[in-house]
Amino acid sequence: MSHFFAILARMKFIRRWSLMRNTIEENVQEHTLQTAMIAYHLCLLHNTYYADGGTVDAGRAVLLALYHDASEVFTGDMPTPVKYFSPVMRRTYGEVEQLAQKRLVETLPEDLQPDYEWLICHAEEDPVWPFVKAADTLSAYLKCLQEKHAGNNEFNEAYETIGARLRDLGMPEVEQFLRDYAPSFLLSLDDMNGGS
Repeated sequence: MSHFFAILARMKFIRRWSLMRNTIEENVQEHTLQTAMIAYHLCLLHNTYYADGGTVDAGRAVLLALYHDASEVFTGDMPTPVKYFSPVMRRTYGEVEQLAQKRLVETLPEDLQPDYEWLICHAEEDPVWPFVKAADTLSAYLKCLQEKHAGNNEFNEAYETIGARLRDLGMPEVEQFLRDYAPSFLLSLDDMNGGS
């Protein structure tokens, strides 16, 4: 018997932004879906407008994004200020994360483990990883944007820090997403549908 999918189903119980007061709670499973959708779109933007002869595999980016936080079923979502508190803390958390990834893969039948190992343990080595990481960061930014819009000043610093991190990526796909898609996150459904 394999517990792999039962363990992954617990992603919905892992709360994100646990050190912050939230107007709307977010769990790892919700974040993962949004990251996968954004990663796909960033790849499409790249391939359509910025490829300059080389394209990226959007489907592969989705697959990597679906598993990018899977090990958090064992570690929880470590808040950024804790994770990066010191070099020792970051290194230690990295080791814990690797052990959790390995443990998750080991819950699968041995014959299938190699098919998941690259997804869970080696995703950052994949050529499409920068798009997944950008999507992950965009998802966090959108959360901060919505919290600020709801009047929650708890997210002001995270909004600024994550916004700067996105600008520092120098990815035109990210800039286009911020320009063309992010503003809609501040609208009501009626506004998005052209009013009542």
